[in-house]
Formats: sequence, structure tokens, C-alpha cells
Amino acid sequence: MMKTIPLIAVLATVLIAIASFGAGWQSANWQRDSVELVIQQAAKAAGDKATQQTLKVSSESSEKLEQQLEDIRNAPPKEIRTEIVKPIFTNVCLSPEFVSMYNDTAERIERTLSGKPIK
Repeated sequence: MMKTIPLIAVLATVLIAIASFGAGWQSANWQRDSVELVIQQAAKAAGDKATQQTLKVSSESSEKLEQQLEDIRNAPPKEIRTEIVKPIFTNVCLSPEFVSMYNDTAERIERTLSGKPIK
């Protein structure tokens, strides 16, 4: 004699299979969401770090430029540097020490702007 499987046992097995499939599907969605969240957090952290580095570099370069502009502003006029003191003139407007001081300052400014060391 052959035993028959009750209809309730078949329905219960089908319902368990459907529930298992749904739970697996939901777990896959959660795992995908978790991976996306990690990617978004890593991208945000990298962007923040790049922004901070960019701000640091721009701040340093603006400070350097500001210092160079300050050096230029305090520089003597270029005309004095190129003035030639000839002994045939009886009236001397500037002393040789004053001209020498201006020439030294102009040379220092040119070295600063070109990035060459002073010594």
C-alpha cells in the first residue's frame, strides 16, 4: 500500500521554500546596500582629504606670493639702481652708500622673485 503525502505537508514545504527564497533575496539586498554605503563613505573621505590638501597648498602659495609682493612693495625704484654716478657732475644727489644700499635691495628682491637663494 502506498502512502500519500498530505496536502498540508506539501503546502507547508512550498511556503517554507518561498519564505527561504524571500529571506535570501532580502539578505542580498542588505549586503548590496552595505557595500554601497562603504563605497560612499570611502569616496567622501577621499574627497575631504583632497579638499584639505588643496586648501593647504593654496594657502601656502598665497602666503609665499604675499611675501614676494611685500618685498616688491618695499623695494627701491629701479631707476636708482641703474643710475650711473659720473665724476664729471659736481652735484651728487645720492651718496655712494645710498646707491649701494638700493642696489643690494634690488638684487635681493630679484633673487626672491626668481626663487634663487640669497647666498
